[in-house]
Amino acid sequence: MNFLVDAQLPPILAIWLVEFFNVNVTAIRDLGVGDAEDIDIFNSARKPGRVIVSKDGNFVKLVTRLGTLSQILWLTCGNVTNRNLGLILSNTFAEALRMLEVGEAIVEIGD
Repeated sequence: MNFLVDAQLPPILAIWLVEFFNVNVTAIRDLGVGDAEDIDIFNSARKPGRVIVSKDGNFVKLVTRLGTLSQILWLTCGNVTNRNLGLILSNTFAEALRMLEVGEAIVEIGD
């Protein structure tokens, strides 16, 4: 499983997920496509084993409209500090990962 952290999320999130959950993560900003349109990011991520991590509901709409080979980890926790985002994920990411591993297309994490 390879997680792609969307550009509107802090790049430190990618580092944090690697350190605490030992998963493969890339920040979209690091790929040089941080300003790309959602549809372009979605299409480039449409591969088995890819998970887009985003706060953007447009990715959920794209999955509904176009289907997906990738999955979405949808963060709906609103505007939170990096610290609070870390706390939320430390309490929810393991279960979200389990849901993704069994094939859930969209997994939502709220506050």
